[in-house]
Amino acid sequence: MVLRIKYPIILLGICLLLPLMSSAADFKATETPHFAFFFHARDRRIMRSLIDEAEVVRREVVKDLGTDFSGITRVYLAPSAREYREMQPDRWVPSWSAGVAYPRSNVIILKSPRAIRGGRMDLNRVFKHELTHIAVGRAFRGTERVPRWLDEGLAMYESREWDLSRISTITRAVLTDSLIPLAEITIGFPEDAGRAELAYAQSFYLVTFLVSKYGRENFHRFIRKYSTGKSLEDVLLVVYGLRWNEFEERWRDYLKLRFSWFPIITSTTTLWFLISMVFIIGYVRKRRAGKRLLEEWEREEGDL
Repeated sequence: MVLRIKYPIILLGICLLLPLMSSAADFKATETPHFAFFFHARDRRIMRSLIDEAEVVRREVVKDLGTDFSGITRVYLAPSAREYREMQPDRWVPSWSAGVAYPRSNVIILKSPRAIRGGRMDLNRVFKHELTHIAVGRAFRGTERVPRWLDEGLAMYESREWDLSRISTITRAVLTDSLIPLAEITIGFPEDAGRAELAYAQSFYLVTFLVSKYGRENFHRFIRKYSTGKSLEDVLLVVYGLRWNEFEERWRDYLKLRFSWFPIITSTTTLWFLISMVFIIGYVRKRRAGKRLLEEWEREEGDL
């Protein structure tokens, strides 16, 4: 999740004061070449793996994006939901969120797994998602011009946030011809939860389409040229030789080819057919093994 505010200098001052919200004795700080981590003493064990892997994760994100960014990224782990909310510059953040990125100030605020009911949260995955937002925002120099589908799609692509429910969402949209036009998810995502989920799914497959169909080198060229201030339409034409309507049409064809077969292999009839085939194949193999065994016995009796 990425949030942008109009006053980065104010945000910078707030972020520098964040550790003061807990007592100095309870709050710890650890640095790596590209990060400064701030966390509560009780979260030391939780943060150990994240800190150890942070530089590797950063290299992976930079490699996939095709461009590096400067500066130290400050990462704050809020020990409670209340402190997580209070750490935000405007004191607001969706209750369901587990992390927020502020590219202009190079700051990430994460919620401790201890603050989530059941503690079921992959902190490293959330970190990689938010770090991708930082990398994209810094590549575009913190502007608000980054297409929403590119920003969220890349973050999902890097953190491998995928499951069957999202596959079901995109499949249903493809089969019912209810995909959201790209122009809409370039500007922002719908407020409706169901449509927003579809927007995230489409964004993931937009990035997947560009990388798998046209190669990673062309994707790197796309990011570099687009981040210099050229229009999206111009960059698509220069890098991929596609006009906007052609780009959307080819992407839709890619989705149709990829997901039109999904209901066929997941239908009840198909599943029973596959189960029957497995049973038949097993039965045939057993008969053949039995036949070979009988032939062996016959040969042995002949020798005797």
